[in-house]
Amino acid sequence: MKKLLCCIMVVSVLAVAQLAGACVGRTLHIGVPNTANERMLAQLMSLLITERTGTSVKIDVFRDSRELYGAVKKGEVNVLVETPGHALEMLGKNSGAIGSDAHDFIKKNYRSTFNLAWLESFGGSPQYSPVLTIETLGNYPALPKLLAKLAGALNNDAYARLLKSSGSADNSRKAARDFLKTKKLI
Repeated sequence: MKKLLCCIMVVSVLAVAQLAGACVGRTLHIGVPNTANERMLAQLMSLLITERTGTSVKIDVFRDSRELYGAVKKGEVNVLVETPGHALEMLGKNSGAIGSDAHDFIKKNYRSTFNLAWLESFGGSPQYSPVLTIETLGNYPALPKLLAKLAGALNNDAYARLLKSSGSADNSRKAARDFLKTKKLI
C-alpha cells in the first residue's frame, strides 16, 4: 500500500512539474509592419502580456506585411496586429466593404486561410485587431481575454494622445507603460 501511495505521489509531482514548466523559456513574438500605429499597439500588448503573465515577449518589426505574413507562415510570429481593410485585401476582397458582416467574414476566413484567430478590435481609428496563430491560442488560452482588456481601454482620443506622446522606441515604451498604469491594467 505504501509503494502504491508513493508511486502516485511521484507521478503527481512529475505531472505538476511538467505543467509548471510548459511556458518557461518560451518567448511570444509579436510581429508588426514598420509603422507607428502598429509599433505602439505592439508595445501595449507586449507590456500587458509581460506584466500580467510573466511571459517573455519580443516585438519583431518587418518592412511590410508580405514579410510579416511570411514569418507567420514559418512559425516565427505568434501575434500580429491587423486592420479589417488590410485583412480583406489579404483575403482578396474589396477593403471598402467594412461592416459587421466583414468582421465575421474576416474571422472565419482568416482561420481557414491563414490558420489565424482574429480577436476583438481595439479602439482607435482605424480599428486594429490582435490576430493570434491557432497554435498560440492553444498554448496561451487566456491571451484573448487579456487582450480584450486592452481593447476596452483604447478609444480614439486616448490612442491619439498616446501616439503624440511617443516619438522614439524608448518614448513609446514609456508612454505605453504610463498608459497601462493609468488605466490600471498593470
